[in-house]
Amino acid sequence: MNPSENQTIDFDPAINLARQTLYRFAALPFVDPKVGAWNDLQSLRDAPVLLDAAALLRSLPEASPAKLGLGELPLADLDPRRVLERLPDSQPALNVEYENTFGLLVSSECPPYETEYIGSKFDFQRSNGLADISGFYRAFGLTIADGHPERPDHLVLELEFMASLLGLERRAHDDSNLRLQRLSICRDAQSRFLREHLAWWVPAFAKLLNAGNANGFYAAAGNFLAALIPAERGLLGLPPVSRGAAPSTVEQPELCEGCQLAG
Repeated sequence: MNPSENQTIDFDPAINLARQTLYRFAALPFVDPKVGAWNDLQSLRDAPVLLDAAALLRSLPEASPAKLGLGELPLADLDPRRVLERLPDSQPALNVEYENTFGLLVSSECPPYETEYIGSKFDFQRSNGLADISGFYRAFGLTIADGHPERPDHLVLELEFMASLLGLERRAHDDSNLRLQRLSICRDAQSRFLREHLAWWVPAFAKLLNAGNANGFYAAAGNFLAALIPAERGLLGLPPVSRGAAPSTVEQPELCEGCQLAG
């Protein structure tokens, strides 16, 4: 994309930072509790920045699309307090709920991996999907950090990638050299990644979390995700996804090295 000098791209630093904050919060419940997720979540109780970020998005008419897609929830459900109030009272308790929800291997009931929602008979689509996700990461100078084995299509990595794109967009705006071109690239990547790699499967994943334990912590975290996706669609001008998604029951043994995106 080569925008002309007369084109403009709407950029609001407060909205940008709010979106990044909410993506990072949305990812945190799905981080393995053994690496400190409970402490991080506990520290966010009544955090002004987090609550203000959610309130800002809820106040934006454009964040409330006219039509919700399958499994999506309205903007009123974009409330981090509903997640944090169901946080188990200790790290061991959160770990038990995490293992009960996701198991020690890939869960066949509510897997947090995008390509598990592609039918098992379409192995070539799964491979292409993984390759495309990795290509997005590489294109923006991000790699999967060594330390814990994880596939690039894990929900946490995909959400963190969107947060990274928002950070890159903010840096592009602050740099007067090639500002318009870089803003356009970042905004286009956000739209494409949301449309191609989050919006089509995350609401189905969230619905499955509710089916397993509607009053549990992960159901609340899923509801937050199911409200974040349409809010982001509205902000980026994307239509709802019309097709449904369901996980395959066939576990995929292949793993990719690393567990966190690093610039």
